[in-house]
Amino acid sequence: MEFLILGNTGDVGVAIGSSLVLLVSFLVLLGALSYFVWKPLKNVMDERENLIHSEIDDAENRRIEAQRLQKENEELLKQTQADISSIMEDARAQATKEQETIIHDANTRANQLMANAKADVEREKAIAEINDQVAELSILIAEKMISKEIDHQDQQQLVKQYLQEAGGK
Repeated sequence: MEFLILGNTGDVGVAIGSSLVLLVSFLVLLGALSYFVWKPLKNVMDERENLIHSEIDDAENRRIEAQRLQKENEELLKQTQADISSIMEDARAQATKEQETIIHDANTRANQLMANAKADVEREKAIAEINDQVAELSILIAEKMISKEIDHQDQQQLVKQYLQEAGGK
């Protein structure tokens, strides 16, 4: 056992005793280090590992949530675009209806104006006919006056009658 203690060429019993003391001291030191250093260090490392795992899990959950929100936003965007398209189509349809209504009203007014113009033409023709009849009546009155002599009172009566006939037509 001399080989255990290098540099000692003396007594083997002392060397074994020293070796045993050193071995026990080493084991006590190893036990103390294990109890006071390795266990707390292992606990700190385990806590750190758990923290890292929880942060990774949280990051994964946030990534999944972000993807879900992105999908929701895309769906909302699609829905909004569909709503906008629908509103635009409704506006176009409403504009077309209003255009048709305006055109119809304009045609109706134009037809009414044409009818009124025709009625005015008819009235003008009627007035012309009345004027012709008045002229004929005037000629007849003049003929009657020429054919028979009438006095002042008969003349006034004929004029009143003429005015009544002209005003009545």
